[in-house]
Amino acid sequence: MYMKICMTNISAVDRDPLERSLFHAYQELMDESWILRFLVILFAYSTVGIPAFFVVRYIQKRYRRFDTDECRRSCLTSFLVRFSIGLDRKEYLPVATTGDAQLLSKDSTLTAVSGEQRFLKDCFALGFCFFGIQSSLIVMGFLQERLMTQGYRRISDDSEAGGVVVEEKFGDTQFLMLMNRLFAIVIYGTYIFYNRRRQPAHVSPYYVHSYTSLSNTMSSWCQYEALKYVSFPTQTVCKASKIIPTMIMGRIVRSEHYNIWEFINALALAFGASLFFLSSSHARQSSSAASSDFGMTVSGLVLMAGYLAFDAFTPNWQRSLFDTKPKISKYQMIFGTSVFSAIFCIVSLAEQATLFSSFDFFFSHDGFPRDVFLLSFSGAVSQMFIYTTIERFGPIVLTVIMTIRQMLSIIVSTVYFGHEMTIYGAFGFLIVFGSIFLGNYRKYVRKSAQK
Repeated sequence: MYMKICMTNISAVDRDPLERSLFHAYQELMDESWILRFLVILFAYSTVGIPAFFVVRYIQKRYRRFDTDECRRSCLTSFLVRFSIGLDRKEYLPVATTGDAQLLSKDSTLTAVSGEQRFLKDCFALGFCFFGIQSSLIVMGFLQERLMTQGYRRISDDSEAGGVVVEEKFGDTQFLMLMNRLFAIVIYGTYIFYNRRRQPAHVSPYYVHSYTSLSNTMSSWCQYEALKYVSFPTQTVCKASKIIPTMIMGRIVRSEHYNIWEFINALALAFGASLFFLSSSHARQSSSAASSDFGMTVSGLVLMAGYLAFDAFTPNWQRSLFDTKPKISKYQMIFGTSVFSAIFCIVSLAEQATLFSSFDFFFSHDGFPRDVFLLSFSGAVSQMFIYTTIERFGPIVLTVIMTIRQMLSIIVSTVYFGHEMTIYGAFGFLIVFGSIFLGNYRKYVRKSAQK
């Protein structure tokens, strides 16, 4: 009696010969051109986005005034108005009173003590967010690799009677993203419902969360696609330097102003991170292996530019929503983004005819629902820490935390597997943390001087 492991792809199961030939021809055509894959995704999203755009424009033109009785005729009309226009912001803005002015003048006499306490609270909150992001994303990355690489046995498989265990491999990342978003919808939707009295009024229109969902999805897609065309050193340098695009996008999206020292500090941090990544043994091996491909092709350059642009837009747009008055809570933002992401994933999977087959795989394979649940839970937890970081510290700090996460993973790998750490890597490591320390020190010195 022997054990035999068979890895099959879910998309090629149970197809007749003609359908298999057409499917393989379609797959070969899709594999040859990333532009075609990009257009297919855009077409899937446009089937939702274009009708929604015309609905929003129609509602905005018809219901320009918030006090019209037509807005309250039915639940559907009320929802469409909330989706397209939102609420009247003037009704929810706080009105300053004499008591508020007295409290403000009283608080101004305690700036020295409150400033020190605020610094300690910020340090504790930043450390808590840093630990939460690192731990949740490490677990999430492990589970993603586990789900995409190992096989799962079908429940009550008849092949066990013959001594053969058939394991099928799941390969649809969009379905995993869908389950992640559905889990977040249930968790944060339940929290918002039971704490609805503590939640601020969602004044902004609902459709604003679709931008976050779309940019987040496209940045992940560009990153994965770029791996097919870009060498490892090139991609690591781009990732290490994304603090610069984040600052540029902050100027475009939020009209954020940065002084010359902040740009110099960002350049030093990007240089130190790039030097650290390029000095690792894995980067040098990848560089020598990819030298025959000239490091970066035009396709890789375009995809990495798309990744940096989308990835820089996402936290800046989220921060702009946090800056609105009255502000949106992070729970509302996670819930809204998850709803739109789930809609995009469902439409894309349905148009690719893999929605029902993915759910069939989910319910018919042993151990797969457990791993998907753990992946979704870690993803929901990571979103909580990420949104908290953006809300309290801004997108630049989140970008720095993500860069440090990559550096720590290389350090752990170097220590555990006994890889070599060069003097250039140690120097780059010192530059990064020196830049972070000096940047934060100058920030608090400037705030203290202003007070």
